[in-house]
Amino acid sequence: MNSRSNRKLHTLMRVNELFLAERSEINANLMNTFYAAAMTQPMAVDQESPTIKELSELAGVNYRTLSRNLRYLTYRDRKNKPGLDFVIVETNPDNRREKRVFLTDKGEQLREDILLLIG
Repeated sequence: MNSRSNRKLHTLMRVNELFLAERSEINANLMNTFYAAAMTQPMAVDQESPTIKELSELAGVNYRTLSRNLRYLTYRDRKNKPGLDFVIVETNPDNRREKRVFLTDKGEQLREDILLLIG
């Protein structure tokens, strides 16, 4: 393996360390859920944040699994224990059956840290 490949793998390890610094039991499924949310955040005020359904399609994870992963990434997890506080899931006021996902300030910071690492 050449040094460029090693640098890429080292960068990937450093990105993983950002997540693991928050909680040691974070898995790839949770990281992919965060990546999907981070990739689809609105860049303009008139854009809407993604729905859980849209994120599940992007991440290639079924709706229920992605919804459960998002709960872990919010302020409180499914068992009402402290979550990671990377995202907020809110009901769409125009369609109460639809939930939209937003990054918190902490989630925005994590996204920026990851983007800095990967250049």
